Amino acid sequence: IYLLSPYLIAVISAMILTYIFYPLYCWLHSFTKNKDLSAFILSALLVIAISLPLLFAANTVVNESVQLFHRFNNIDLGIFADKISEYFNGNVDINFYSKELLNKFSVTIAQHTSDFLLSLPSKLILVFVMLFVMFYLFKDGKEWIEQLKNELPLRTHYKENLAKKFDSVIYAVLYGIVITALIQGAVGALGLWIFNVSSPIIWGIVMTIFAMLPFVGPYLIWLPAAILKLAEGDINNGIGLLLYGVLIVSTIDNVLRPKLISQKAKIHPVIVLLGVLGGLKAFGLIGIIIGPLILAIASVFIELYILEKKQGFETTIR
Repeated sequence: IYLLSPYLIAVISAMILTYIFYPLYCWLHSFTKNKDLSAFILSALLVIAISLPLLFAANTVVNESVQLFHRFNNIDLGIFADKISEYFNGNVDINFYSKELLNKFSVTIAQHTSDFLLSLPSKLILVFVMLFVMFYLFKDGKEWIEQLKNELPLRTHYKENLAKKFDSVIYAVLYGIVITALIQGAVGALGLWIFNVSSPIIWGIVMTIFAMLPFVGPYLIWLPAAILKLAEGDINNGIGLLLYGVLIVSTIDNVLRPKLISQKAKIHPVIVLLGVLGGLKAFGLIGIIIGPLILAIASVFIELYILEKKQGFETTIR
């Protein structure tokens, strides 16, 4: 575990992606008739399919953030300064404080961008590890899984029950994440259109991508847009978008995601919620899947233990 810890997330990500897309590998292999070629093509395609949307979202946000900064920097907040000066019975230079805040914000963004660029080599290594592991899992994973199942000290029907739970939880989590993100993106785009924000469809796509990422979320799009509306004097649209974002866009996932996952996987919403939060804390992004999976499989083992204990007790009485 110590040796693998720097690459644990890449390995687990590769295992989950391989498990999900193994039917696609089988379909591809039926055409190529070559395990190595099929495994390499699908592994490369998956890495590209994951990287491109993230790069698109990051590029869009960085470009728009620069324009947003300049728009903020050119706004005269004199009207607000007068009102606040009246409220505090003094002279408060809002323009000065806002410029200071924006300068600090720009320095923070620059620092985070620099840290991200410096960490790119290590991230590329993680991507390479994930690609390498996926290649061999697609190629030889089925045999390894069968060997593992044979070695598990469980009865055959218990193994089948465990495999079914594994399947249902993975697909339920993915289903919940994707459907919730699509709904959030659509609802967010609708709000941007209602409150007169430019390019609502493009920003809706970016919000959909961000909605799949924990600790990021659609608020990175609608919140700056609402603040900009307020700063430009468009009070009605600014307050409307702010309330819409807080009460609808950033709340809907807390209701939808646990419900969708629990219904699909037939596990209690509390287990889903604790699994997602605990998984994120322990494993990062991939913890959204691993957390509920660990708790669901743990619950299966507890059920099996209780069942075996009950059967042993009944046998003893007889």
